[in-house]
Amino acid sequence: MANVTVFVDESGNLGFDKGGSSFFVIGFVMMINDNPFFNRNKVTRLLRHINTKQKHKRKISEFKFSEDSHLTRMKFLNLIKVLPVVSSVVLVSKDSVMQHLRNDPIILYNYLAVEYIITKIINDHLKPSSPYNTITYTIDESLTKKAQQNFNRYCQDKISYLSKDRPFVANIITKIQHLNSQYDPCLQIADYIASATFQKFERNNPQYLDVIKDKIKKPVFWDIHRRITW
Repeated sequence: MANVTVFVDESGNLGFDKGGSSFFVIGFVMMINDNPFFNRNKVTRLLRHINTKQKHKRKISEFKFSEDSHLTRMKFLNLIKVLPVVSSVVLVSKDSVMQHLRNDPIILYNYLAVEYIITKIINDHLKPSSPYNTITYTIDESLTKKAQQNFNRYCQDKISYLSKDRPFVANIITKIQHLNSQYDPCLQIADYIASATFQKFERNNPQYLDVIKDKIKKPVFWDIHRRITW
């Protein structure tokens, strides 16, 4: 039996007009055969602690990199560094994206958020001989309802396609959900992983990624012009 729970978020944008970001990052965090409750509890306790200390300041309802102070960012990153999770990123230098994909950012987004993550889960963590393998895939709620349906279909098709190559003795049980990050602390971890990476490459500010760099395993790069020095 193998159970994989994965949480996914992004930083940057997939627009190619003048003024858009130069990089786009998908960040993800996985728990292998572990209930996410432990990590959710750790994040919630830190949030409560920070809000208790900030008696005369605005309370925060979630960890959100783009809105948090430097001090809050560092406290959360230092927690992420010691949590029992597997994490990685897909880092795209947008000048490496082919023209036909630039014209359809939804297809590009689906590919980036599914291809590497699902392939890694099926090849590295699931067990073809087991009659019970599960994937719970949670992504930040950023797509329209129709786009969510298309994303779910694409993700299910990818799982079915990859599972035929091994092959699995039983179907992989899959749950795909789109949630507001406020309601799941593990999505907040994914947000920070993506955003810390984005800060280094888009803003030339490595201080946040440096804290958790050792936590990020086997990052994937789209970088035909060799702009990325990890």
